[in-house]
Amino acid sequence: MVQDKILCFVCAVKGIERTFATYYELQDHLYKDHDMTKDPAMEIFSKYRASALRATVSPQPGN
Repeated sequence: MVQDKILCFVCAVKGIERTFATYYELQDHLYKDHDMTKDPAMEIFSKYRASALRATVSPQPGN
């Protein structure tokens, strides 16, 4: 079975091949290692990710 490789495009420009298992890992890498904090897309990603985490961690009935 062939598995897709998710590559960091910023690292690739520098000639470094970094692979990631999920797009969330790639986004975290971009945010932490490449200072993409000024990129408006990262703000959108952060808001989406926070809302997705809240949706998956819903309160238990009776609490």
